Formats: sequence, structure tokens, C-alpha cells
Amino acid sequence: MWIPTYHAFPSRAAFLAACDGAGWLRGPDGKPMPPEGATLVEIGPIIAPPNVGSDGAPIPGEVLDARYHVNVAWHGMEQPEAFRTSVVAPVTPSRAFALPPPQPPVEPSIPSVVAAWKAKEVLAQRGLLDDVEAAVGAAGGLVQRAWAGAAEWSRDSRFIGELAGVLGLGSGEVDQMFRDAEAIRS
Repeated sequence: MWIPTYHAFPSRAAFLAACDGAGWLRGPDGKPMPPEGATLVEIGPIIAPPNVGSDGAPIPGEVLDARYHVNVAWHGMEQPEAFRTSVVAPVTPSRAFALPPPQPPVEPSIPSVVAAWKAKEVLAQRGLLDDVEAAVGAAGGLVQRAWAGAAEWSRDSRFIGELAGVLGLGSGEVDQMFRDAEAIRS
């Protein structure tokens, strides 16, 4: 009959030292290999189940017990001393898995240049194309020729900044329009 026991060591290093002291061999990956008559499951720290945030991202559970926990089942052999002294009685024997902390959201990059036809399409989708064409017509000269002939628009161009000011668009709105223009696929 197999007898399960639960153990808590101060750290994984202390657990490995206990295995070494008991004469357990290690595999090529450095993990302990219990002898015949013992099976081992390494748990690690006890962590509450994760949650899901309002944005759908996982939120790791809180660490309930930071010690290094292992479960061992014994059959026909006596526990080594280091394992006898590390026995704990879990309140609720269960398993939980640790998740890495969620990464902060990544702000999409702002394209420095977009095709002029894509930018005009975004303006049309937002209902701004007629206003822009009126402003370009009023400006005349170089502005009008650039509007008609430019193959691409640069985010840092003076023309874009002035046009945004005429339309009352903030920098963030213009950045998003450049992102939206870049996303258009023909």
C-alpha cells in the first residue's frame, strides 16, 4: 500500500539537499530520481488559484505559502530523516499552478509614414475628408500640390501638424489615425 506524505522545505535548494542526503540520484536534468518504493511530485510554493481581470488577462493568485512543497508516496520503504522532519498536514490538499505576472499592455507603435491613399481613406471613414479638402483648397499653393501628389504622409511633417490643428485633432487622435491607416490592407 502506498502512503502519501506532504512536505514543506524552506527552499528548493533545501529540498534537493534532502534528496542528496537520502542518497537519491539525479537525472540529466538535475531533478531528483526517487528510489524504487517512492514517487515524487514537486509542487513549489502554494499559490491561490488565478483570476481573470476585466480585460481578460490572467491575474496570478497570491502566494499562500512560499516554502517549497513536494508530495511523496512511499511503498515498502522508510522515509529518510530529512523527509520525516519536513512533513506537513495540508489544510486542503489541492494543486494550483503559478502564472507569470501579467505584462503591462503594449501601446501599439505609431507608423512614421503611411501611404497617402490609406490616410485619405481613414479621413473619409471618420467623416473628415471634406473638411480636409476644404482646408487644403483654402491653403492653395504648395499645400494643394502636396495633397494632390504625395505618395505617402509622414507623421512628423509640419503639414500634418497644421492640418490637425485646423481640424481640432489632438496628437493622440492623429497617432491613432496613422495606426488605422497602416492597418488597411488592399
